[in-house]
Amino acid sequence: MESRFKLIYGLTICAIVAYSIVQGYWLYSRYQLSLEEYKSELYSMIIACAEEELAIRKSLPHSPRFYANRFRKTYEIKGDDAVETWRYEVFALDTLHYIPKESDANAYLLDYIANLHDSVPTELPKGLEYFVFTCDSKDNKEMGTSQLIEALNRFTVDHQHPFQKERLDSILKSRDIAAQSIITTKADTMIWQPSMQTKGSIWQPVMQVSYPYDIFEGQEVVVTTAISISPVIRKMAYTLLITILLSFFLIFCLVYQILTIRKQRHIEAIRQEFLHTMIHELKRPISTLKMCVSFMGNERMMQDAESKQRILSSSHHELDNLTSYFSKLRDITLSDTTEIPLVKSDFSLRELIEECRDKQNIPAGKDVKMEIVGDSNLKIRADRMHLANIVCNLLENAVKYSVEAVTIRIDYRMCEDGMLQITVADNGFGIVKADQRYVFDKFYRSETVKDKSIPGIGLGLSYVKLLVEAHGGTITFESTEGQGTTFTIIIPQTDGKD
Repeated sequence: MESRFKLIYGLTICAIVAYSIVQGYWLYSRYQLSLEEYKSELYSMIIACAEEELAIRKSLPHSPRFYANRFRKTYEIKGDDAVETWRYEVFALDTLHYIPKESDANAYLLDYIANLHDSVPTELPKGLEYFVFTCDSKDNKEMGTSQLIEALNRFTVDHQHPFQKERLDSILKSRDIAAQSIITTKADTMIWQPSMQTKGSIWQPVMQVSYPYDIFEGQEVVVTTAISISPVIRKMAYTLLITILLSFFLIFCLVYQILTIRKQRHIEAIRQEFLHTMIHELKRPISTLKMCVSFMGNERMMQDAESKQRILSSSHHELDNLTSYFSKLRDITLSDTTEIPLVKSDFSLRELIEECRDKQNIPAGKDVKMEIVGDSNLKIRADRMHLANIVCNLLENAVKYSVEAVTIRIDYRMCEDGMLQITVADNGFGIVKADQRYVFDKFYRSETVKDKSIPGIGLGLSYVKLLVEAHGGTITFESTEGQGTTFTIIIPQTDGKD
């Protein structure tokens, strides 16, 4: 059975560890997915800000200009091969400065380009600017009509109103995007599409977004911003919350299972120990009674009055012990299903305490002094039999758990709030601090007591507590190892219950 318990413990711990690892990996994967989604959203927002900056520059007033363009395919000799290249030529005419005022500026510009044929202009008319850009055939194939129009559009906007980092930074801040840096760079080739790069760790990622604001000239702006983890956590908040709750619930169930098994093992160990102790405790009175019966069968020995009286006294004492054991077991078993019935009456407390004192069996060789302190005329209302059991058990423990000489002080008084207080103090062994929280547990016996071979079944104080609480009272104690123990009982006298 012990090996089975160990196997269950091991499998449960392995299940908790395996579940934690799998759940952690799943959460990590979910975090990565949420991070990628947020990066895509942030990337789209930054691109939208760049587009907005471009739209603002388009709307700004500018001097009247006409733009025209032409494309030519040329070949460059590189080694033994002829490499195909494309030339994109852009002409910008400022209408405030061009010479022939009488003709249409747009028609003038188109006629001028048509007359150039394939030659490159060496001298330009006043008010006319010329730009040329080249790319290889591979880049040219990737460019469609829409991309070409967009490239010309961005070129003309940047030619009229150059890009400003401050304007883009202001737009980013309006969207709650804090840019660590905004820089402009010039590439060796044309850049047609925006791009994104991620740097840093997965817990402190940094994003770099490149946006080509002038495609022909290879001009791009690079926005660097730290990716905040808070929005990512908020995106997966419900998933995270449900996962954590389910994880805690599952781990709680597994841990509770282990604790339940441990408790059952503890109860089983207590049961076995109780049975062994009970058998041992019952042997003594039964043996004594058997001896007494044998003595009574001897007529010659029965003629001795002194021996006869001693045998009868021993028989009564052992029968009282048996009755006490069975009463405790009955009341404790009854307390698990219903309240202990009380038969209350009015009686003298001092007389009851004196009876309990006189009933104590003092072992040979022990010097026991019992001092009763209190009002001799005090009348109380309680269950006399149960209260006697309470006092007798406390006195019996004080005698049992003490050295050869012990002084027991029984004090009682009626408090102003209508509560009866009974105090039983001794100068015995005291209770070890580590055992004090278990004093009122059923069947519990300290290892130090077992080592001293003091008889008992571990029901005395739990039985006392049960009877005190049946009266609606409380029991507390103070104890110092090696100096003694003081038990204090409080029982109400004004509750009106019968």
